[in-house]
Order: sequence, then C-alpha cells, then structure tokens
Amino acid sequence: MNEKGLFGLVNASPEKRYKSFLAAVADSEEVWLLSSEDGFATFDADGFIHLLIWPRKEFAEMFKDKNEEATYIEIHKFLEQCEKTEDNIRFMVFPTDKDSYVATAEKLINDISASLDEIE
Repeated sequence: MNEKGLFGLVNASPEKRYKSFLAAVADSEEVWLLSSEDGFATFDADGFIHLLIWPRKEFAEMFKDKNEEATYIEIHKFLEQCEKTEDNIRFMVFPTDKDSYVATAEKLINDISASLDEIE
C-alpha cells in the first residue's frame, strides 16, 4: 500500500477502518498487535482492558512506542484466543491517535469469520 493510501485509511472513520480491517485480515490471515517484554499493548478505559489490533504491520508500526514491536498472530489462532477472552476484554480495532472501533470478542469472531467465509 502506498503512503497516500496508508494515511487516507488512517484518517477514515472508525467504521470504514473496521470494514477495511475485516477485509485485510481475511485476505492476509494475519492480525497485527504491538508487543513488548510486558506483553501486548493495551489501553484501560471504562472498566475494560482494550487490546489494540491492526490489519497490517505498517499501521501498527505507526503507533508503536520505542520499546514495542509489531507482531502478528495467524488469524485462526487469533480467533481461538478471542474465544477464550474474559468479559472485561474489548478490542480497539485499527486505533489511531484520534479514535478507534471498539468490538467485543464475540462481534470480532463473528465478523472475521463472515469475512473469511466470503473469500474462501
């Protein structure tokens, strides 16, 4: 993806980024996160722990701190892990400096599975 496409998508609405996320992860079969020696990057808000996820390495790297690195999880393994998440976990899908789309594990599993079904 060229630089113009990267920044265009980063500036898109959370809903558009979420739809793009679903299509991209179904196609690549990878979900990108930021990790450090402390684990995966999270954000605590509203009584929930939010796990930050992106569709591509380039997007994750745009928001990493100096001690973090972009790491991917294969999509089916990611879905298996989502099934085991606790009720206080939410996912910040394709977060930017200004906003993100927040989804429950159940919604994410259903939407990713539907996207995978469309391309298989």
